[in-house]
Amino acid sequence: MKIFDTMSGDVVKLDIKDEVRMYVCGITAYDYSHIGHARNVVLFDTLRRFLEFKGHRVMMVQNFTDIDDKIINRAVQDGKNAVEISSKFIDEFMRDVEELNVRECIRPRVSEFITDIIEAIKILIERGYAYTIKREGGEDVYFHVPSFESYGKLSKISTEELRKHRIEPDPKKRDPRDFALWKAAKDEDFKAGSYFDSPWGFGRPGWHIECSVMSSKILGVPFDIHGGGMDLIFPHHENERAQTFGMYGKEPVKYWIHNNFVTVSGEKMSKSLGNIVRIRDVVERYGGMALRYLLLSAHYRHPLDYSEKKVTEARKSWEYLMNTLRNVDMEISYIRTFHAGRDGEAIDSKIEEFVNALENDFNTPKALSIMHEYASEINSKLFTASLESLERTFDELFTMLEITGLVKDYSRSPVLDEKDAGKIIEREKARKLREFQKADKIRNEFRERGIQLVDTKKGTRWFIFSSF
Repeated sequence: MKIFDTMSGDVVKLDIKDEVRMYVCGITAYDYSHIGHARNVVLFDTLRRFLEFKGHRVMMVQNFTDIDDKIINRAVQDGKNAVEISSKFIDEFMRDVEELNVRECIRPRVSEFITDIIEAIKILIERGYAYTIKREGGEDVYFHVPSFESYGKLSKISTEELRKHRIEPDPKKRDPRDFALWKAAKDEDFKAGSYFDSPWGFGRPGWHIECSVMSSKILGVPFDIHGGGMDLIFPHHENERAQTFGMYGKEPVKYWIHNNFVTVSGEKMSKSLGNIVRIRDVVERYGGMALRYLLLSAHYRHPLDYSEKKVTEARKSWEYLMNTLRNVDMEISYIRTFHAGRDGEAIDSKIEEFVNALENDFNTPKALSIMHEYASEINSKLFTASLESLERTFDELFTMLEITGLVKDYSRSPVLDEKDAGKIIEREKARKLREFQKADKIRNEFRERGIQLVDTKKGTRWFIFSSF
């Protein structure tokens, strides 16, 4: 498999073992999650699914930041404890991603790793990568950027370019680029209950150190894949790389993978523009699978522009694929029920093309296009294909949908017993005789048992209501 590695700046072939260890930066839990968060979650969930399909065991971690300025500010504003705020929005996030059919993974919280973070900072100070600054009531600890010679290698940002970025002003810092590992507690930290005892007094971790500690403690160093949005390359991932290298003396990650932004009408989402689109609002109107399909419809390295028209089209495209799967399933159950042996034509396989698309820099839009080509051929040969071909086709299309996460809790159409088969024949005779009341009665009897009868040009077929 080949994929774009941010560090090398090129598409590279993944050199991975049976077990793949992957860490993805998660949300800062201070508000409801938006579709930009959803793109990140869906991308790496799909990558995980594909790696598992290829036979790898994937140990996936996606963290929650539950200690942060934004959380503290909201807690003070709402008159609540920071833990209340973060816990609420973590729960809301989990409800959102469940609708997107995202698999469970390891989801650590920063607050669970305070002792480990303190020990990591001690190591960085001992090794000359960090230093302390006295403050009123405690000390700050800063990472000294010049101590790490290859700083900027990941983001490709030079010292001159750094001047263009927002840098926290502080005359006490040894270098303007230095960043906080530990912050002495301030009034708002005490108000929000977001402070911890340490060798430097009461305080809390800086943003970047959390991921260095959680990833290395859970996955070891080096681990295989580090993921996140492009906005995290600098400063978050650049700083994270520097910290972890300082702690362990080696590159912490083999491959850095980043996804592009979601825009709305061509503009980046922001509260100031009032164009934040929440996951739950899209799910409520169009369904989780429509949003998941839309998020996979653009290449992960390209921007995705959101609109209601596009998500409506995404829902129709997803429904077409699911209806095709159901059509094949119904035809198989019909043939098996009535023992209607069929030595028809074969449906050409598309699974190899599908896999190749994902192996070539994880080209999900091409993979979806191949699925639609496949679905079109399936539907054109539905009533003429052999049973063997239909069974293979169902397995392949189901596999494609499962890898992309676009199918869950699917219930197969049942093979009917002799009594039910007789009712199907009886209903078809009633329809031909225009005895519609009798036909409707039989249809309703099946409906009460959760089976929907479908009238086609080739006779009656059926499916389970919960099939999607």
